[in-house]
Amino acid sequence: MAADNVDLFRRAVRAANEDDEQTLLELFAEDAEVFALRSVTEGPYRGPDGLRAFLADNRESFDLFRLNYEDVRDLGDGRVLAIGTLRIRGKGSGVETDVPSAQVITFRDGRIVHLHDYRDAERALEAAGLA
Repeated sequence: MAADNVDLFRRAVRAANEDDEQTLLELFAEDAEVFALRSVTEGPYRGPDGLRAFLADNRESFDLFRLNYEDVRDLGDGRVLAIGTLRIRGKGSGVETDVPSAQVITFRDGRIVHLHDYRDAERALEAAGLA
């Protein structure tokens, strides 16, 4: 099951990079919560409608939204830690940059039920109990 969660996460990253909404909806549980970087001010995205809203927000805000996680670790308890970057280019500004991303992802029955992006690797490691 452990390697499966890492594989499922990598599938979700691929789907997000390809803007494959259908695959993402299949990989996220009906009651999933996504705490993206902007959730601090906007709140979490919940369920299929929340995931669709998150993807629509990305399409509206960015010409480029690309995930790259070089360090993906199974935590052995249904969670995965992923540390990497988001490559983004703003629609209005055209500015392209890499933004740090560090996530803890929780799985249940082969689907993502909780995804929290802490941006900072230290904060994600702390949240995962590895600090």
